[in-house]
Amino acid sequence: MKKNLVVLILLSISLKSNACSCEWVGNFSRIAKHSGLVIKGKVVQHIYHTENGKRFINHDEFIHETLNNEFDPNYGTGESIKVEILEIIRGEEHRKIIEIFDTDGADCRASIHNFQTGKVYIFATHKSMGTRRKLPNETKDDYQIGACYESTLQYFPEENQVYGMIKGKSYRRKNIKYNYEKLKRKLMQY
Repeated sequence: MKKNLVVLILLSISLKSNACSCEWVGNFSRIAKHSGLVIKGKVVQHIYHTENGKRFINHDEFIHETLNNEFDPNYGTGESIKVEILEIIRGEEHRKIIEIFDTDGADCRASIHNFQTGKVYIFATHKSMGTRRKLPNETKDDYQIGACYESTLQYFPEENQVYGMIKGKSYRRKNIKYNYEKLKRKLMQY
């Protein structure tokens, strides 16, 4: 019994030491002016990565590969999304398609798991090169989005509106709908 308790305590300490710990820093308007690249982009594909360099589009094949690895605790996996740039709002990027990488839970990046293929979003991104940790297949030319602030907005083309925490103080955070053209003008002023 004592041995089990000690193991549980040690596990909880080690898990906490690797988790991201940050305060909410700001709304989308505030964060976008400091982002390296702000785009309107369409998610075209989810990709799953293994540390041996394999890339999977099919999630079931990815799971099969990780199970065949016999749950080696040092085996890294990751996820990314390919995003087609529809419009650059701020910053510079010459490629038409970029890759945004997921979080490992300790790097304070936002999860990309819930982004839907075919949907359009506004992304306030940063290059991955400044991070201490890299996910499998991630390069310095790839991007990330932060978890400690509002880094993405949903885009509704039929209304030309965006939805998310666009403005407001941290203690009054709430999602709102906002005119996309008005947001663009505001972001281009910085």
